[in-house]
Amino acid sequence: MNITSRYSGLTLLVSFLCGCAPSEIKPVDIYPEDVCTHCRMAVSDKSFASEILTADDEALKFDDLGCMETYRNDHPDLKIIAVFVSDYETKTWLRHEKSVIVGTSIATPMGSGRIAVADSARALEIARKFPPDKPKGANAPKGKADCCWKDA
Repeated sequence: MNITSRYSGLTLLVSFLCGCAPSEIKPVDIYPEDVCTHCRMAVSDKSFASEILTADDEALKFDDLGCMETYRNDHPDLKIIAVFVSDYETKTWLRHEKSVIVGTSIATPMGSGRIAVADSARALEIARKFPPDKPKGANAPKGKADCCWKDA
């Protein structure tokens, strides 16, 4: 076997292995006709949007982080493959597990006051600028003493 054949075989093997790798899981776009899976209101402001991608190939979209959290609590058997939240300021998607959720006095669609940002420093700045009101309603976080936390 000459050296060209060896490299051709190696190139073919590497190409095959790269082609078989699982594709990256990405969020689904938000469209004007999308409604929140929990409250059925329009997902009208991406600053507060979130979504759950399920093992059944469903994209469950939410207009407020409080709606997503309530839905997850109400559906403990949901087979989740990924959860994305929208960064409050940039409106870019973040993996939920890499975001920081902030309790604020910002008016969110369903009144939870909870927003997502990419890092703790930014979360603290926002929490100081918009200190959280006393929790109210069904979407109020349960058992969280601080303004900022990493959700499980």
